Amino acid sequence: MHWFYMVLAVVFEVIGTTVMKWFVNQGHMLFGTLFVAFMVGLAYLSLSQATSRIPVALANAFWEGLGMLLIALVSFVFLGESISLGQAGALILAILGIVVINYGSYVQNQKKQEATL
Repeated sequence: MHWFYMVLAVVFEVIGTTVMKWFVNQGHMLFGTLFVAFMVGLAYLSLSQATSRIPVALANAFWEGLGMLLIALVSFVFLGESISLGQAGALILAILGIVVINYGSYVQNQKKQEATL
């Protein structure tokens, strides 16, 4: 269930950021700002539930990395924004960072389990 909350936190952040951009482009600055504040609040609420079982470093890396990747993809596909080669490379590095942090967390948990046996 904690990974469900983790994904939900990312989805809330991506929706909030994307819809905020759309509202601001339509001239609804206040409504866009209030909407993103609400969605980010839901994202943090979900993140707090996720971190009850997921290490904070892993949760933050996952949230920021996947959120950044999804926002970039949504902005490219739905908002007509471009992604440079350098930005694409940075997104790949972010994903690699998530993988490394996840692996480190896995190794750390394995060592803890071996120590208790």
